[in-house]
Amino acid sequence: MVPLSTRSEQRESAPKPPAPGVPAAGVAFGEVFSRALSAASEHQSLLTDGRLSLSYSELSGHFTHLDAFFASHHIVPGSILVLECVNSVPGALSLLYVMSRGFSLVLLPPPGKAAPSVPLPRFCHHRLTVQSQLVDGADIVLNRPETFLQYTRSEEPVLPLDPAHATGKIFLRTSGSIGTPKLAMYTHGQLLANALNAVERLHLSEADHISLPVPLCHMFGLGAGFLPGFSVGASLGFVEGANILRYLEHERYFRPTVAFMTPALCSMFLRQQSAPEHYRHVVLAGDKLKPESFDAAEARFRRAVLLYGTTEMGVIAASDAESHEGPRSVTVGPPLPGIELKLEQPSDAGAAPEVVAGAIVCRHPHGFEGYVDNDGGPWTGEPPFHEGWYRTRDWGRLHAGGLLEVLGRQDHSVNRDGRLVLLAEVERALEGITDVAQAITLLGAENLRGRHILALCTPREGRSLDSAQVRAACASLLPPYATPDEVRILPSFPLLPNGKIDRRTLMVQFTGTPPPPASEKKENQT
Repeated sequence: MVPLSTRSEQRESAPKPPAPGVPAAGVAFGEVFSRALSAASEHQSLLTDGRLSLSYSELSGHFTHLDAFFASHHIVPGSILVLECVNSVPGALSLLYVMSRGFSLVLLPPPGKAAPSVPLPRFCHHRLTVQSQLVDGADIVLNRPETFLQYTRSEEPVLPLDPAHATGKIFLRTSGSIGTPKLAMYTHGQLLANALNAVERLHLSEADHISLPVPLCHMFGLGAGFLPGFSVGASLGFVEGANILRYLEHERYFRPTVAFMTPALCSMFLRQQSAPEHYRHVVLAGDKLKPESFDAAEARFRRAVLLYGTTEMGVIAASDAESHEGPRSVTVGPPLPGIELKLEQPSDAGAAPEVVAGAIVCRHPHGFEGYVDNDGGPWTGEPPFHEGWYRTRDWGRLHAGGLLEVLGRQDHSVNRDGRLVLLAEVERALEGITDVAQAITLLGAENLRGRHILALCTPREGRSLDSAQVRAACASLLPPYATPDEVRILPSFPLLPNGKIDRRTLMVQFTGTPPPPASEKKENQT
């Protein structure tokens, strides 16, 4: 059942994994804050979003203003908050304050077209929405929290939550690109320890200017970018509603050394001829990057670092920005220090394609504690852990040196003609066809061969596509059992707030079937 396994032993000081189901000790916010202040003072590091700037040394004073704001709204220790956070200095300030005071919070994106306002989780007492200068045109003064925090108290009776969760917890919503979202629960200390574990692999320091155009309310932006960058006292540049023009403006004034991006956002810059000298590397996570796009990303940003993780485990693996070993365009590097991975073979030897070593399972000393539902009760779906191991529901294989290659989601596969087809492999083949920019595959009704495969493709900028020609081209790239039954051309794909393609919307639109129950799905976040 365990054909291959690996554990990172890159540093002697790496934390030893605890016994299954027993989390390791976390890190106190005060300890992280003190180290960040000390490191930032040497480089006069700032938090900035192009409109507002804030030095690390000013944070404590603004925390005092927030103390008064919270007291005026009767937000007291033991109150559980919803924080709808935007990528801005006020958003970062609010998040750091709430963690510094030990409040339990549910971290959500702000309401908008991409993420309409969701019902307040029924165990939360208060909702705080960070106002956007970009969207709301808010006139923000940082020492007046009422100018950037909109307050709403829960109007319905608050359901009781386990007293152990009333302080020091952070709840992150799974992405919900297919199933109904649920909440992954961390302690503040575990989340901070998780973030600190990524610092060395990503080569972050107080001298860096770290660009964050990815949402702070998702694990990639929060646990891979923001908290690691803050912990070392780096300058942090926040980009709200990132598009190419907005980011290029940010790039000119902030001069990033490191950027965190989704492949979709990164691909927008690969047509730019200039390669700014101030970059050391770009960190990419989410959907897989094409090999040719990887080369272009390295030309644009000097180095490309591929990262893999989940909402539940945080950063699991990442390539080393200063290493030249291994197939860097297809692997996400070895696991981070203290993290164990193993690849489980399916019980049916024919249930996985030949290229797959197994299903990725992970044991992390600083992972999440478990799921809760919208009422704050324990998740009643499939248990997230099996003997202390978390099942990521991704297929993967290990290369020499313990380098992990992620091949696709287990729930994005189908048996056709008695052979398992990875939809991610079909999508990669489609994206290798001339003039195809992006491809998504969806499963339809059963037919004689198995499930119907529908391919949705978008054309490259300034080009056009013919569905019949795209399907014909598949015949030379894929075996007959993996060739899509149908191809449709779309101008673009809907996106989630975290930059991923919204498969759920596409499923409803093109197959007419509701998403599967959330208990059957776990969403990859980073």
